[in-house]
Amino acid sequence: MTERTDRAANQALRNDLEDVYGRYEELRSGVDELQRSLATMQVSAESEDGVVRATVDADGKLVDLSLNQQACREWNVETLARTIVETIQQASAGTTRHIEQLVTNHRPSDDGA
Repeated sequence: MTERTDRAANQALRNDLEDVYGRYEELRSGVDELQRSLATMQVSAESEDGVVRATVDADGKLVDLSLNQQACREWNVETLARTIVETIQQASAGTTRHIEQLVTNHRPSDDGA
């Protein structure tokens, strides 16, 4: 009888281990996908009037900036500079929201944990 009980206990432990390993593999795969998404992420924002468009990476670093040439000729330097800074800040804020969404989407479910 003890041998049968030991076998059943061992099988239960094996099943638990397989389940834990399966959840680990799922989590590891999600982390890999999250890292790839972050490595290639770019978020853009445009000023309300469409004069400035800024694109930043996952770190919030500026990777592209587009300016409307007509506005560059007509606007004073202070207004243009302020609009550029505000647009970059909007893009960086968008990056933060996008990262939060990615992390939420890659968070493992709590069932069985």
